[in-house]
Amino acid sequence: MHRINFHLVIYTTTITTLSSFSCHGFILPHSSPSPSSPSSSRLFSADDVNIGNNNGESDFDMDTMTSSTTSSTSTSSSFYDKPYGTWPSPITSKAITAGTVRLSGLSVLPARGDDDDAVYWLEGRPNEGGRTVLCRCRPSSDGPSAVDVTPAESNVRTRVHEYGGGAVVLGREETEIFYSEFAGQRVCRLIVDDNGGGRVGVPVSVEGDRYRYADGVLSRDGSTVYCIREDHLIDSEEGGGATPSKDVVNEIVALRVSDGSMTVVATGNDFYSNPRLNPEETELAYVTWNHPNMPWDATELRVRPLANEDGQDDAKTSNHRLVAGHDGDTSVIQPLYHPHTGMLYYLSDQSGYYNLYRAGGARPSSILPVDSDFGGTSPGWTLGQQGFRFLPDDGRLVAHYPRDGRSVLLVADVRDPDKPAVDIARYDTHHGLPRTISDVVPGSHGTLYLLGAGPATPPAIYRWNPSSPSSPEILRSSSKVTFPDSLLSTPTRIEFPTSGGLTSFGYHYPPKN
Repeated sequence: MHRINFHLVIYTTTITTLSSFSCHGFILPHSSPSPSSPSSSRLFSADDVNIGNNNGESDFDMDTMTSSTTSSTSTSSSFYDKPYGTWPSPITSKAITAGTVRLSGLSVLPARGDDDDAVYWLEGRPNEGGRTVLCRCRPSSDGPSAVDVTPAESNVRTRVHEYGGGAVVLGREETEIFYSEFAGQRVCRLIVDDNGGGRVGVPVSVEGDRYRYADGVLSRDGSTVYCIREDHLIDSEEGGGATPSKDVVNEIVALRVSDGSMTVVATGNDFYSNPRLNPEETELAYVTWNHPNMPWDATELRVRPLANEDGQDDAKTSNHRLVAGHDGDTSVIQPLYHPHTGMLYYLSDQSGYYNLYRAGGARPSSILPVDSDFGGTSPGWTLGQQGFRFLPDDGRLVAHYPRDGRSVLLVADVRDPDKPAVDIARYDTHHGLPRTISDVVPGSHGTLYLLGAGPATPPAIYRWNPSSPSSPEILRSSSKVTFPDSLLSTPTRIEFPTSGGLTSFGYHYPPKN
C-alpha cells in the first residue's frame, strides 16, 4: 500500500496573491516623477504584461491597474496600504485564461531513416467549448508550428472510469490513429490526407452509447485494438433487449478494426487498465483491481497468452498468470515490455515508493531503488499514464521522478536481464530542464520530448537531447500570456518536523514585489 505525501503551500503577502491581512507594496511614479502625488501613482503599466490578442494589443483595462487611494499616514510615503481584496494586479482570471490551452497525452512516432519525428499531443481548448483536439508537429521540418489533426467538430475524450485518459491510440504509421469521440464514446479511425492532417473520423466500434473505450494498444499489423471496454447496459434475461445498469462492467477486449467485432480477453474483476503487448504479440500484460481498492491501494499485474484469445475460458482473470501484487496490499501500475529484450517492467510501491521492477523471481527487487516515486505527478488517477519508457534506438530506460522540489530526468541501461540499472545519468534544472516534468516520451536518435513547467513558465512541450548542451526547445506552450519576473514569487522548498518524529514538506512563496 502506497504512503501518502501531503505538501503544504505557504504564501506570504505579495502582489500575486491575496491575504486576509492588509497588503503593503511599493508604488511607482506615473505621470509625475514625484512620489508625493499619490493620485498619479500607479502599480503597473500595460507594458508590464504581455497578453497577445489577435490584434497584438493588450487586453488589460488600465483602470484596474491605477490606484487612487493612499495611506492616510503620509502622502509622501512610498508604500501603499490596501484592504483585503482591493490590491490591483494584472494577474487576473481573465489574464491567466486568455489564450490558454491544456496540454496532455504526449506521444511520438519516431522517425525512420531521414524522416522527422511526428510529435502528437492533446489540447483542451476553453475558447472552443472545452473540446479536446489532437495536434501534431514535426519539429525539424515544421519548427514549433503545429496543426490540428482531428476534425473541427471532434472532441477527443473518453469517460472510462469517469476520470478518462488514454483516448488516443497510435500505431506504427501516421495512417494508424484511433481515438475516442466524446459524443457517443465510439472509437474512430482518423483518415489522414496526403499532408498528414486528418479531417475525417470514421467510427470502427459499434453504434449506440452502451460501450466506452480507453487505454488501447494497436497490434503490429494494425488489425486489432486491445483496450478497456466499459459496458453500461445489461442484457435482459427475457430477451427484451439491454437496459441501463448501475453495475458497470469493465473488461479488456480485442476490437477488430475491419468490422467492429469484439472478443473479450480479460474479465471477472471490477477494474482494468494498461493492456500492453509484448514485442512478439504472443501475450498481453494488464493491471486489474477490485472494490473497495483504488489503483494506488492494491492491484494485480497479470499476463495472459494470446494464442487462444477466442476461447472464453481463457478470458477469466483468475486463469491468467499473476506477476505482481500477490499480497493484496501492493499497488502495481504501468507495465511495459522492453522493445528489444521482451522483458516486462512495471512500477510497484512495495518499498513504500513507486520504484521500477523487472518481472521474474519469487520476490523481485527494484532494479533502480530511489526514495521517491516514479510514475508521474498522480500515478493511477487516469488511464494511459506511463512514467517510464525505452529509447527506440538502443533500448535505454528514460524516466523521471521528483527530488527536492524539482523533477529529475533519468537515463539508464537496463538491457541486461540479470543486472540492475547501470550507466545512470541524471538531469534537472541545472541542465536547463523545466522545474517540473509530468511526462517524457522518446523520439529518434536519443531525442526526448517533455511536458513540463516552472514557477514562472506555463506548461509546455519541449524537445531536448541529453547529448546536446543546449537548452530544451519549446515546441508548444499552453499559454500566450507572459508576466514580468518582478510580479512572480518563486517558491522555496521547506521542511519542518511534525508529529511522530516525521518530517513535513512544503513550498514557501516569499514576497517578490
